[in-house]
Amino acid sequence: MLKTIFIAIFIILLGVTGYVYWYYYNPYSDGYREGVLQKFSRKGNVFKTYEGEMIQLGFGQRGAAINSQYYFFSVSDEQLADSLEHCLGKIVKLHYTQYRRSLPWRGENYDKTNADKGQYMVDGIAEVRNASY
Repeated sequence: MLKTIFIAIFIILLGVTGYVYWYYYNPYSDGYREGVLQKFSRKGNVFKTYEGEMIQLGFGQRGAAINSQYYFFSVSDEQLADSLEHCLGKIVKLHYTQYRRSLPWRGENYDKTNADKGQYMVDGIAEVRNASY
């Protein structure tokens, strides 16, 4: 009887651990996004995080906003956040990691505003150029 209870508790703990890892810590995707950095701020009630908003340029357009879409992201590294604050109004190419679900200390959840669901964490700047409108 005791062995059965131990095995049941172990299986439940293993299932909960697997669920938490899969949805909150295992990256769903990573890649690069490019666009004009429009907004960058530090906000939050309990957990202060850096949040950014980028306009991705639309269908074959460079410098025009036809068919453009917004891309919302979070940044956890303070040095990267300081660098991004100096890139406002410029075209930036950012490296991101997308997670399936969000954690409050990792940033905002933009499931309703981004085209793809999940939490986007930017972890690097690949390129910065001046915007030529």
